[in-house]
Amino acid sequence: MRENPVRTGAAGVAAKSHFVFVVPEGLDRLAEELFPLPDPEWVGRYHYRGEEELTLRYLLVLDALNFCFWPPPFPWKTSPSGGGGEEAKPQKWGFPGPDGERLTGYYALSFALGRIAQDSPEFFEAENLQKIEPENLREFLGPIPLLSWRVAALREVGALLRRFGSAQNFFLQAKHSAQRLVEVLTSYLPMFRDAAVYFGRWVPFYKRAQILVADLWGTFGGQGPGEFADLSWLTAFADYKLPQILWARGALRFHPRLAERIRAGEIIPRGSAEEVEIRALTVVAVEELRERLKRRGREILAFQVDWLLWNLAQEKLRVPHHRTLTWAY
Repeated sequence: MRENPVRTGAAGVAAKSHFVFVVPEGLDRLAEELFPLPDPEWVGRYHYRGEEELTLRYLLVLDALNFCFWPPPFPWKTSPSGGGGEEAKPQKWGFPGPDGERLTGYYALSFALGRIAQDSPEFFEAENLQKIEPENLREFLGPIPLLSWRVAALREVGALLRRFGSAQNFFLQAKHSAQRLVEVLTSYLPMFRDAAVYFGRWVPFYKRAQILVADLWGTFGGQGPGEFADLSWLTAFADYKLPQILWARGALRFHPRLAERIRAGEIIPRGSAEEVEIRALTVVAVEELRERLKRRGREILAFQVDWLLWNLAQEKLRVPHHRTLTWAY
C-alpha cells in the first residue's frame, strides 16, 4: 500500500506554511476532549438504501454534488439605510426532511436525492445524467447554489456510467481497496480530482473521492461494495467545518490578516496559498490528533477523527468557517 499523497502533500505544505499553523497545546486539549467520546457512527437516517445498482448510482451522484452549499454573495454589507447592522443573510440551501425538520448541506442533499431515488429512479440513468440541463436539476433540488458546476458533475457521472455499463461494474475496479477507488474516481471523473499547486508543489486533497469510500462503507455496513481492506489509508476530508472547529478550539492558528478576512466573510480564492494551507493544516492536525489519541490508548482512524470533529462543529462556534467558491468541497 502506497502512502496517501494527501498525507504527504499536506505535510509538505505544513513545513512551509505562512498563514496557518498547528498549535500543539491546542491539539493536546482537543485530544483530551475527543478521547472519551464514543466512536462516531455513520449516519444513515437521511440516505437511500435499496436495490444495489440504484444505491451505487445514488452514492456516486450524492458525492459528485457534495460541495459548497452556502450561498453567495459574501461578505454581507452594512445596510445602505445607515441604520447599522447587516442586510439579511441569504439562507443556506436546504430541503424539507422527515418529521418536518429543515435539513441543510450534505444531509439535505442526501435526503433529497433519496426521495428522487424512490420516486423517480430514472433520474440516475446514464443517459438522463449525461443530458441533464440546469432547469432539470433545479426542478428536482430547488435553488441549490453553483448550479452550472453541479450540472457538469452529473454529466461526468452519466458519461462514466455509460462507459462502464453500470455503477456495479465501475466499483468492481476498486477491488475492495480505498486507495484504488480514490485512484479510479480521480482518473475517470475530473471533478473528483481535487488538487492544488503550492509554490510549485502538487498538493492533492481528494475530499469527495475519499468521502465516497466512507459513504460506501457506511451504507453497506462494510460488506459487499462497502468492504475495504485499507480504510487506514484515508485522511481527513478537508472542508469548511473541520478547520473551523480546529480554529475555534485553538488547535489551529491563523495569521491575523487571514483571520480578519475570514471573520469579514471575504472570499478566500481556491488555490491561493491561504486556502491550500487551511486545508493542508487541517489534514495534518487530524493526523496529530490521531497520534495523540493513540498514545492515550485509543486506536482510531483518521476519517473517524474527522467525523468526531465534524459532529462537534455543528454546535454554534465562536469563529466562522472560511468561504471559498469551489466544486472541490
